Amino acid sequence: MPSKKHVIVVLPVAGSGGEFPPVPLRHQRWLARSRASDARGEVLSQILSILSLPPPPEGLGALRLWGQTGAPPDGWIAAADPVFLEARLNHLVLHRLDEAELDEAEVASLFAHLQQHLAENGDEGFSSVGKVGYVHRRHAMEVARASPAVAEGSFPEDFLPDGERSRAHDRLQGEVQMCLYESAVNQRRTLEGKPPVTGLWMWGGGVAPAVPKLPLPPLFADEPLCRGYWLAASAAVAGWTGDLEACLARSPDGFVAVLPASAVAGSPDRIDAHLDFLRRMLRRGRLRAVTLLGQGFRVDIGRWDALRLWRRKFTMRGEEHGG
Repeated sequence: MPSKKHVIVVLPVAGSGGEFPPVPLRHQRWLARSRASDARGEVLSQILSILSLPPPPEGLGALRLWGQTGAPPDGWIAAADPVFLEARLNHLVLHRLDEAELDEAEVASLFAHLQQHLAENGDEGFSSVGKVGYVHRRHAMEVARASPAVAEGSFPEDFLPDGERSRAHDRLQGEVQMCLYESAVNQRRTLEGKPPVTGLWMWGGGVAPAVPKLPLPPLFADEPLCRGYWLAASAAVAGWTGDLEACLARSPDGFVAVLPASAVAGSPDRIDAHLDFLRRMLRRGRLRAVTLLGQGFRVDIGRWDALRLWRRKFTMRGEEHGG
């Protein structure tokens, strides 16, 4: 576990394109003295790696549902998120549909349509919570190895099961795609020039894992997967407070914060305020270390890093160049 007065902050991307919000020059110079590296994979796995903990071997979908509902779900569950599979010349490309592109009523209607037409034998069921969905099955099956946030823009085949292990997944996906094609939601979206929901990205399959009850730092987040893990570990968890100063006031020995898109949206001043606060807390000794996680990068900043005479050219993708 990291020492006390260590803060982990997960910074959101700006929209579906995956770009990080612009960072003022004065913060780029400060961050250039830090230790930057690439960071790929699920946000929860990255956080647990910093905390020297292994990620759950399965059941991320069940954990996410736990984080949304506040109660441990029963049985085998996979996250099943609406996606647009773009057909190109000789392959498909995965595009997730973010919150701005799909509303809750559309998701509820799509999953009710799937439940009505594909759940007749009782072996499978479909449900949604907010803007995401789930597949419930009597028997386990192989699903994608990563969430759509990680697989965005990639060839789906790079993440999907293959060979004999793929038979149940491919059969269900084919039925889902045919059913979605006929749904009223997709017919309307097509007429309006919006990308249709052409499939469900099924990932994180398993039962809710048994998480060891460890002394995790408090979590401030609305992100459901992280919340689910913290709830499973019986650790302190609260919603995003609105600013990092409030988080530190409630947990002066350190915490984990997952910032929503609204925390940096609208103006470069928003990200400036968060970084400025962290910089001041390091300088004053209120914090000993800060770790920033974002889309593809990790930055570790110690209290004395700002005093280094050398620095790297800093980018928000973990690249380092001499400077």
